[in-house]
Amino acid sequence: MMRTIQIGLVASLVGLPSLAFAQVINPNPTLIQFGTLQAVGSNSSVSSYRGQFVDRGRNSGVRDKPRGAGLEPVNVRLGAFVLSPTIDYDTFQTDNAKRSNTNSQSDTGYIIRPRMTLASNWSRHAVSFGAGVAGTVYQDFSTEDSTDLELQAAGRLDIRRGANLQAAYRYFEGVESRSTAGLPVNVAEPGQYESSALTVGGVWELTRTRLSANVDVSDVSFDPVPLTNGTTLSQVDRNSEGAALTLRTDFALTPSTAIFATATHGTRNYQERTGGLFPSRDSTQDQALVGVNFDLSNLARGEVAVGYLAQNFDAALYDDTEAFGYRAAVEWFPTTLVTVGLVATRNITDSPVQGSGGAVTTGLGAQVDWDVRSNLVLSARAQREIFEYDNVIRRDERTTLTASGALLLTQWLSVVFNVTNEKLETNNVAGLNFDETRYSVRLSLRR
Repeated sequence: MMRTIQIGLVASLVGLPSLAFAQVINPNPTLIQFGTLQAVGSNSSVSSYRGQFVDRGRNSGVRDKPRGAGLEPVNVRLGAFVLSPTIDYDTFQTDNAKRSNTNSQSDTGYIIRPRMTLASNWSRHAVSFGAGVAGTVYQDFSTEDSTDLELQAAGRLDIRRGANLQAAYRYFEGVESRSTAGLPVNVAEPGQYESSALTVGGVWELTRTRLSANVDVSDVSFDPVPLTNGTTLSQVDRNSEGAALTLRTDFALTPSTAIFATATHGTRNYQERTGGLFPSRDSTQDQALVGVNFDLSNLARGEVAVGYLAQNFDAALYDDTEAFGYRAAVEWFPTTLVTVGLVATRNITDSPVQGSGGAVTTGLGAQVDWDVRSNLVLSARAQREIFEYDNVIRRDERTTLTASGALLLTQWLSVVFNVTNEKLETNNVAGLNFDETRYSVRLSLRR
């Protein structure tokens, strides 16, 4: 693979600041949140930002609360480390296993998902490691079977109170969803890909001011996919590597509120397909945002930012883009038993569609969690995303509705019931439209 560079907007890597006020400094400010890296194959621009909120200890969402005596997991202590193993078994039923627009076929199957994390419990510095495998098996359509592997590692080196260096690495190997925008209609089975990402950064706090910087390097490559006519389709033009630099400064106005400014610059290059009709989508991207984060006691917490987005391509075929961008993630606490989460994003992303360079993606999501009992949480989530592609007449609209209930039976065992409806509508490739409803029950063993 030729050497290329790719920007990675680091919203999913940069922890929202927990700035204190005046003389109170956070001794271990977080830049990188272990486990929050999003798989490259994911289409979601909303879920990747959901759940990263300012935490000054003033509020606790339904999913953050301790579950009570006898229900909290008892982790395995290995000297100065804590081991947290889990294994999930999901059984599911879908009314559209291949996400087809014209020939919906139902199927059942199961997923086995063992995972573990190993984290230090030192008073200074920190390291953590994680590994997980997910095996999916369909009863009738074995072409949809998949095995995903994920490895993660993260560390923090404390220099002094309020200053540290951090790093995180993630490797993922798995199978793309059939609903990925760049796949043609006549794919016989989803293709495999692998990705890796490394982030290195640092944080420095002085009274009301917090400075942070990080460099993100990533790599992704795709295997050829088999087509229904018996041939294979090369995806070499989707392979890429990349790097980006993000700088951010926060200033605390009060103990509960801070303003911030952040800027990201990076470049992205792609491997060019030999004899291909379109040049590679090499580009540079810039992002500049200003905003506010807050954590108001018994009311709300979150972060809201607005600013400027730009993407410039090396090839004249692709249109350069300048756009207004924003991102917001807010949790509201109407009562101690209910948490309402709202997420909104507008960003520029690379387009996986042939002949298109980039896409403006807009997302809106909402989630409600209800703490019915100490061992029972009911949730409902709605998410809508719009992808507007440059250079081609195409607009994708993806809507996902989910209802779930999580029941803790013991400190070792929980059951999760889930129903999800996902719909994709595109105005130019009718064969890609689909509507799928999936029911699942998960048994989870944990320590």
